[in-house]
Amino acid sequence: METRQDIVNTLASNLRYLRINTQVEEPMTGKIRFMSQRHLAEFLGISCVQQISKFELGTNQMSATQLYKICKVFGISVDSMFDDLTKSDYKKTIKYDIYA
Repeated sequence: METRQDIVNTLASNLRYLRINTQVEEPMTGKIRFMSQRHLAEFLGISCVQQISKFELGTNQMSATQLYKICKVFGISVDSMFDDLTKSDYKKTIKYDIYA
């Protein structure tokens, strides 16, 4: 049986994996860049970028609302966040202005 910390660690590693395997297309320039923690914080409406870092490190737990928003940004189901996504072939490009 998984402990609470195991679940937090799974969510943390999946969030980092999703972020580093997602690219963001800038609306004005058309440049495609890898998603930064700043991008993700903006998509989620979080003013403090450090919060994303703490989620990815597993030092802070995300709320159910934050988990739902994260899944919407990446286009995945909530239950898939509890599986090991690092074994998947997830790759995605999103337009920055869709969520802004």
